[in-house]
Amino acid sequence: MIGYDSTGPFDIGTEAKSVPYFSPFSPREDFPKSRKRDKMEGRRGQATDGEGYTMDVFKSICQYAITPSGITTVCLVLGFLFIAMEKRIGKYLLFLGIISYFAFSSSPLSMALLARLENRYPPLLDTKGVGNVDTIVLLTTAAWKDPHIPLTSQVGETTVSRLLEAIRLFHLIPGARVVISGGPLESDGRNIPVSRIVGDLASLMGIPGGRMILEENSTNTYENGVEIKKILGERPFLLVTSAAHLPRALAVFHKLGLSPIPAPADFRMIRNKPHFDPSKEGLLKQMLSALPSSSNLAQSERALHEYAGFMWYWLRGWI
Repeated sequence: MIGYDSTGPFDIGTEAKSVPYFSPFSPREDFPKSRKRDKMEGRRGQATDGEGYTMDVFKSICQYAITPSGITTVCLVLGFLFIAMEKRIGKYLLFLGIISYFAFSSSPLSMALLARLENRYPPLLDTKGVGNVDTIVLLTTAAWKDPHIPLTSQVGETTVSRLLEAIRLFHLIPGARVVISGGPLESDGRNIPVSRIVGDLASLMGIPGGRMILEENSTNTYENGVEIKKILGERPFLLVTSAAHLPRALAVFHKLGLSPIPAPADFRMIRNKPHFDPSKEGLLKQMLSALPSSSNLAQSERALHEYAGFMWYWLRGWI
């Protein structure tokens, strides 16, 4: 287990400037960076237990309804229900459900949805432009404690990809420290922070325990920012998360008064596409790649999850 490093505040420079965030709903605003304002933001983001449960249910419904699976399922179910009463409406809904499935599971639409998110910030291939910033913040997603499987299999694919990028940056920055952010998963029920499991894996992969800080309380991106601010304040840091998730994370962090420098990871799209191949084999391969597939559907799910997240955070006043 990796312990919490409480050696005191970091000696972090301020030469590097953070990059403005991107939001599809509202332009960037400048907010006063005072403790009083932070407390007001925290209170406004919190709800009572009853309100919190209702909001969570509403959030889950909205998230599912906007996903490709949700759109397709709703259309097909309603289509079958209506076809016995209103055949025309039922047929339209069935047709819409089928079209939705083919559209979201084909590469043109899935790539277009994901490209708007992933291409917003370039990868941080080297650290020459970040000045003397030596803190890396890693946002985690899924991990579960299971002594019956290897530690490498206890961390989700997305989190592993982010961790590998954080480790790469750690080796590029002399004296770097890594803040791993992520509390217990609600679905896990065992109250084991994700950051603790990821910290164990990071230690196994070469990051010393004394160079890590585990943030074990947050359960979503907004709470990531709140907890990280308690540790770093307004000091700049490299923010490592999935390229598709980075725009939303930066929007939240900037509104909280943090100073993140984007370090995208977990890219799902090829940024430099190969040249068009006019041969028969090339044309056939490109045609087949455009056909519906589970991987394309998963990419559409990932992109729409982020767009739904933007909408939800905007409604909550978090971005």
